[in-house]
Amino acid sequence: MLYNLQILRGIAATGVVFYHTAFLLAGGHHTEFFGVSTFFVISGFIMCWITRDDADGFLRKRIERIVPFYWLCTFVLILLTYKLPLDLMSWQFAAYLARSLLFLPSADFPVLHVGWTLNFEMYFYLVFALATWINRRFAPLIAAAFIYGVLSLGAAGIGGYVVQYYSHDYIRYFLYGIAIYYAWTTFSGLAPRWPTIILCVAGLVTCYGSQFVKPWLPDLALLAYAPIIIVASGLFLESSGAVVKWRPLVLIGDASYAIYLTHFIVFTMVESHAIRHHDTLARDSVAVMLFWVAASVAIGVCVHLYVEKPLLRRIRSVDWASRFSLPLGFGNRLSRPAQLADDNLTAQ
Repeated sequence: MLYNLQILRGIAATGVVFYHTAFLLAGGHHTEFFGVSTFFVISGFIMCWITRDDADGFLRKRIERIVPFYWLCTFVLILLTYKLPLDLMSWQFAAYLARSLLFLPSADFPVLHVGWTLNFEMYFYLVFALATWINRRFAPLIAAAFIYGVLSLGAAGIGGYVVQYYSHDYIRYFLYGIAIYYAWTTFSGLAPRWPTIILCVAGLVTCYGSQFVKPWLPDLALLAYAPIIIVASGLFLESSGAVVKWRPLVLIGDASYAIYLTHFIVFTMVESHAIRHHDTLARDSVAVMLFWVAASVAIGVCVHLYVEKPLLRRIRSVDWASRFSLPLGFGNRLSRPAQLADDNLTAQ
């Protein structure tokens, strides 16, 4: 396991929870501490990392890891928050639900709103799977070239709605993750230990700390590259021996996907049952903000341990390859230990 990446995933998920509490830092600054962009950079890196020796079963495992739990959370949200059964019986809702569950491009948020990031994740997985099918060794470069081509078409206004949708600003963070993979695998063994540790710690402190003083540093150019600096710093710290293995933090990282999805359900229930006041959970109260962040993380960890992990184990216990002939890396030639090792190396 790349422990520092797990820690960063936990920080990213907690940052998104913090953002959705609507709490404002000094100067009215509303931030997620680069949560979503950090997820995407990590995703770009991890897809390269887990396919560096063997890409068999890549897309199947991505679907197993992401889709069933996302669908489960979507239906739980519907069950807990939709008040009128007739709303669920309309053709409009059926189409809306289908778009959400199938990760299709849409101007609307999915039913589970935070799933908009998964639409981009699934796009990246499909492109990467196709790239591994063409050539496993050069798959990251092939995928990067395709994504960059789509971004270029979108910037030129060519290709219609679908191209524009997949030209979203966040898409480029996958490319940064791929670039970090090549940089880290090339230079991690050459970097001097203590200078690297000092530089990387300074980078992390600067990026995260900048959010607390943003009103006084509005034009800090470094922040445009913060997600890149954060992920690269975590990796170079890892290869320099500065590895964070404190179990509670690693557990939050392991549970980051569950935290990311379930906190939105919690907040939506709070809204729908009028538990909170006005339009914020914690705009002005540090205590209320900390309560909701802690509660959301705790709920996410519990769901991860008692729902998400058993569900994934159950799904992966089925030999899908013997039942279906599936293209583009769906096959199951990976050993069981390799499958389990990958459980903690997913991007979200």
